[in-house]
Amino acid sequence: MKTLDSLNSEMAESLAKLALSPVEDELTDMLVSNLLEFIQQRQLLLAELVADNDFVDRDYLQQQLVLSQSYGQRLSELSQHRQSLLRSGSNNQRHIKVYKTIDANR
Repeated sequence: MKTLDSLNSEMAESLAKLALSPVEDELTDMLVSNLLEFIQQRQLLLAELVADNDFVDRDYLQQQLVLSQSYGQRLSELSQHRQSLLRSGSNNQRHIKVYKTIDANR
């Protein structure tokens, strides 16, 4: 199983790639799927750390909490941005169809 730090870096890398990927790119589906897997693995690793009575590094857990909140915020912003891109893309397609219809009727 991956370590929490390596998983965090993979998540950050996937988030950065997703932010730069065009909406219509098929790679985005794979990136989103990978992110979901990373989130699940991260939850399991964090649960193990919290349940471990021998683990006493409070600062590390606090850092992970801040990182979790940061990931949640970035994912929410990214989701809203991609949804707005999809909406504007569909509006543009409607405008193009209207112009084609007008042109065809001339």
